[in-house]
Amino acid sequence: RILIWLTFVLLVFYVVCGFGIINSSSVSTLTGGVLNRDRSAYFHTTLTAPVLILLLIHMMIGLRFNLIRWGIRKGRLLDAFVVGFGVFFMALFIILQYVRI
Repeated sequence: RILIWLTFVLLVFYVVCGFGIINSSSVSTLTGGVLNRDRSAYFHTTLTAPVLILLLIHMMIGLRFNLIRWGIRKGRLLDAFVVGFGVFFMALFIILQYVRI
């Protein structure tokens, strides 16, 4: 449950910072001047990886429980599949984010 709340708070902050880049005057007014355009851009780019990692972990936990609910037996094979799926998507994210093709 801590993971869910942490993901939620980071995602909301991430979205607010994204709006702070596009509409800096409104976000700056709503946050009392704490988030200007530069700070919003810094936080938004800095939080991209942590937000996506937390979302990926959250999705993999949900995937595991759904597969068990659909009749797939619990065990090491299921856990290895879910972890492998997560590693695949994390590698895909890193390639898309940081590698220029």
